[in-house]
Amino acid sequence: MFLSKQKINQTGETKKASLHNPKILEVNLVKNEVKASFDWSTNLLFSFLVFLFAAFLVAEIYFGLNWWEKQQNLKNEAIQKQADILVQETNKLKKTANEAVAFKEKSLAFSSLIDNHVYWNNFFSWLEKYTLSSVKYSAFDGDLSGVYVLSATAKSYADVSWQVKSFLMSSSTKKVEVLQAQTASEKDKSKSSEVSFQLKLEVDPAIFKNK
Repeated sequence: MFLSKQKINQTGETKKASLHNPKILEVNLVKNEVKASFDWSTNLLFSFLVFLFAAFLVAEIYFGLNWWEKQQNLKNEAIQKQADILVQETNKLKKTANEAVAFKEKSLAFSSLIDNHVYWNNFFSWLEKYTLSSVKYSAFDGDLSGVYVLSATAKSYADVSWQVKSFLMSSSTKKVEVLQAQTASEKDKSKSSEVSFQLKLEVDPAIFKNK
């Protein structure tokens, strides 16, 4: 009994001593502990390699972009050349089109002149066919509408009447009207007895376009 109490006291004293002596708690938990050290030569080499790689990468990107820019410029120049060629061709086509339009207009005008020429030839041929030999024309007024005023002379009033009848014999004649008729001798006895007269003649203009 006494011994157990003594052991308990010794145990308690041991715990108290351990609390007062911190060296007892110093335990080496890490075996073979190595002190940290910095290898400057290795790290400088690694840093230099990283810097060299980064510089190479930047240089590659730079030259790649520069090459891409040159390629784009070449493409743009090619496109611009094609655009210039298209503009030139367009201008040529416009010029050709304008010339074609001008030629067409001239052709239409020329065709109109030919048609009118044929028209007047037919008209004068018709007029000559139905004009008496004793009648002579001194003036002519009219257009393509088919209405004409003819100034003429005849040997007598009878010839004027026969001339009206001659025009009415043609199926192309729509209307004939004597506007006036007189002789020069009515005013001056010394002058000729020929009759001066005017006729208003209305004909179908379509017939004269037929060849």
